[in-house]
Order: sequence, then structure tokens, then C-alpha cells
Amino acid sequence: MSPTGKPATGKPTMGKPTGNVLIVGAGPTGLLLAGDLAAAGIGCTVLERRDEETSNLTRAFAVHARTLEMLDARGVADELAATGERAGAVQVLRTTSLDLSRLPGRYPYVLVTPQYETERVLRERALAAGAEIVHGAEVTGLRQDAAGVDVDVRMPGGEQTRRASYVVGADGVRSIVRRSLGLPFPGHSAVRSVMLADVRLDEAPAGVLTVNAVGDAFAFLAPFGDGWYRVIAWNRRHQPPDSEPVDMDELREVTRRAFGTDHGMHDPRWTSRFHSDERQVPKYRVGRVFLAGDAAHVHTPAGGQGMNTGIQDAANLGWKLAAELWGWAPSWLLDSYHEERHPIGRLVVRGSGAALRFVLTEPLWLRRARTAAAWAATRTRPVARRLAGAVSGIDIAYPAPRGSHRLTGRRAPDVPLAGSPGRLYRLLGDGAFVLVVAANDPAVTYLATKRWAGRVHCALAGAATRTTALVRPDGYIAWATDETAPDRRAAAIRDALNRWCGQPADRAVHEPQPIDGGLEP
Repeated sequence: MSPTGKPATGKPTMGKPTGNVLIVGAGPTGLLLAGDLAAAGIGCTVLERRDEETSNLTRAFAVHARTLEMLDARGVADELAATGERAGAVQVLRTTSLDLSRLPGRYPYVLVTPQYETERVLRERALAAGAEIVHGAEVTGLRQDAAGVDVDVRMPGGEQTRRASYVVGADGVRSIVRRSLGLPFPGHSAVRSVMLADVRLDEAPAGVLTVNAVGDAFAFLAPFGDGWYRVIAWNRRHQPPDSEPVDMDELREVTRRAFGTDHGMHDPRWTSRFHSDERQVPKYRVGRVFLAGDAAHVHTPAGGQGMNTGIQDAANLGWKLAAELWGWAPSWLLDSYHEERHPIGRLVVRGSGAALRFVLTEPLWLRRARTAAAWAATRTRPVARRLAGAVSGIDIAYPAPRGSHRLTGRRAPDVPLAGSPGRLYRLLGDGAFVLVVAANDPAVTYLATKRWAGRVHCALAGAATRTTALVRPDGYIAWATDETAPDRRAAAIRDALNRWCGQPADRAVHEPQPIDGGLEP
């Protein structure tokens, strides 16, 4: 940090990045990635096939706690939270819910808000940071070589080719980027002919989220906060092709079977059918091209995981691309994107699929057993805590080397810091690491703020602790130690910075300096 208490830029203090990034797709995944890259000083262009910048139609509406923490680090969580409703519990079945109120952190709930609101705040952030977003740009193919990627784009004025150092396909389940790479998308359709509609209700449901399933029907209701509700329904008795229109009489009848009432559903502004797949690409990286979000993995809507998983893909990838283009990334860093995120995507695909099959159980005796199991799981505190951590993303962790500190790879809590800005997540979001030190040590400050200038913020823990931790830009702990001997601690920190933040700058100053932000030794 600077002496004024404002965050540093997260960019090296000299030189310029060695290339640019082209993102295909302006959904939440692509927009968060664009904002991260632009904030880190990387030239970034987003190509979006759709002409319009906004839409009142949406599929995703759940923003979970871990995603809100990532948005908080980027300064937009509070703005987004003001657009929706907070649910402190997730309904599993009509009589059973999963309590989220005991989740650690600032967001012990799921935010229910239309996807277009999430896209709006992320688009505004990306544009303010300097990203370019081009609408009406349909990517038709790409080719890569050792130095970059050529992307073929169909624009209203004709065909063109754009060149980029790296390309990220965030272009959804029908990803042209994935197809251009020749990658398979193995999996299967989990459920067919799901009905979607945005409707008005005469009678508002009692809870924020309403869900239930009987043997031959499933229904879900979520508010958009503006008088409109999203209804998702499935009818085991009638599963026509996705192209068949949604009949409102059928939608009301299925909702009544699931809930006992249709809440006076009327005046649909939009209806659609879709089928839900469970698929995952085998590789998230091929050379200079990466896949993220639905282009890499698609799963059932159970648990509202889709948009959240894509946003977290982007948060993992953005700082790694920025480090590579600024020239300080370790040789293994870009490959770690696939190594870390592919297992998470696999867990989400399997977990959401299992949840859907659990909910859609048909025989009566199995439904009764299901209800009993759900009741027991949500009321047994250790089990409920694990379920809440999985659904919310709070318990996501990345593999740690053997012998690592117990915190390595885990989510970093938003710990208090001494001095401005007062808490950890106010220092994240610009592509730089944060070294949270347990003691005010000028030698350690020198390592972080001089030898690795622009790559690391250094901050003193605001509460008594013996743990010093190096926090990644995406809010996970890269390394930690409980060592208290100053010389051994400084040596361990130097090794960690060498591993994660590249070789130190040749222009390093050779005098120890106090910790920035007014923390004098």
C-alpha cells in the first residue's frame, strides 16, 4: 500500500505487459475475467455475439457466499447485494431447508438476483478498468501458433481476424472456441424438457426460495425483486422437445402438483424449454487457449452452481494470465489453472447431478426415505455445515504440497488488518498477492515491497497471531508459516515469494523499509 492507504496498482513498477488477451463471451465469467485483466494493466477485449448489452431474461439468479466474497474483493458486492433478496437458508424440499446463517464471513446467505444484474455490475467494472467489449462479434474459428492466436470474427461490416497473445473461451455450452480446439464434451442429458418462465404471482410465497418435488413433478420459484418471479418446472408425464412452446395451463398444473398451489401465476413475459446436461471438457487449457464457465463444464441447475463456478474459474485464471504477460509468472503457473479448476468442475457436475436425482426420486417409498434423509442431514450440525460449505463455495480448497501448513490451499478469511484499509479483501482484486505478517519486521517488508515491488502488498495482521500467510490474488492461501524466529521466518518468506511471485526485481533497493500504510517499526 501507499502511505495514503490506497491500494497499489498490482502492476510492476516499470516496463509494460508483453501481450493481450481476447475473451469470447460477455457473460458473468467473461466479464469478471475482463475486469481482472484490465485492473492488472493487461490489454483485454471481449467479443460477444449478442447485439444487445443488456437483457431482462436470465437463467441464473443465485449468487453464493464465496462468489460474493470475490465480488467484495473487487468492490462490487454491496452494489449487487442491493439489487436482490437474501436467503439465509436454501430449501431442499418443501419441509426441509439448509441453514446458511452460520457460514463464516460477511455473506452468510445466498443472494437471489437476476443474472442481468450480475452482468451489469461486472460490465461496468470491466469498462471502468479499461476493457473493451465488442457486441455483434461472432467468433467463427481460431488458429494458434507459438507466439499467439488468430481469431476469425464475423462482424456486421464483414469478416475480420484478430490477434491475441491468449484467448479465453467463455462462450457457453455451445462454445465455438471449444469446437475449434477439437475438444470433446463428454457427458449426457440429465433431464429433458424443463420449463422456464418469468411470471407475476397473485400470492407471494412465504420464503425467498420455494422448491418441492413429488413423484411426477418438480417446481421452483425465485423472486427477481421487481414483482417478477422465475418459475422452473418439470413434468415427468410430458417431456416434449425443447422447441415446443410452454403451455401456461401445464405450468400452473405442474406447480400445483408440487406446491399445492400455483400462487395465482399469470402474465408470463417469457417462456422457454431446455434440457439439462452433465458434461465436462477434458482439458481447460490447450496451448494459448483456455476454457472457462459453461464452455468447460455444464451441469444441472440443482444448487444454483453454474454461474458461481464460472465466476470462480475466471477469478482463478485472471491473475495467472496477468502474471504471465507481466513477465514474472513461474513456469508452472498457467498449467495450474486446469490442475486446480478441473477437479472443482468435476465435483460440481457430479454433486449437482446427484442432488437432482435425489430430488426427482419417483417411487413413494424412496420419496419418504429421501425426505427422512434430508431432514436428518440438515439437522445434524457437522453434516449440515459440510453441505452449506459445499453449496456456498466456502469450503473450496486447492491441493497443497505434502508437508505444507494446514492453511495452504484453503480460502483466506477476510481477516482484520492493522491500519488502512482495515481488512484483507480490500487489498485483493488488483492481481497482487497480499503478505499478511504476524509481526512488523522491516526485513520482511523489504522483501515484499521492494524486491517483489508491484507483485505483493504487505500488511500487518490486525489481531494477535503467530501465522504469517501469503494470500493469492483470488483469495486462497498460497503459503503460510507459524515460524516466529525472525531470520528463519524471513528466509521462509523469501522462498515462498520466489516460488509464487517469480524472481525478484533486479533493481531491488538494499535497505530495509517499514511496512507501508503507516505501520512504522
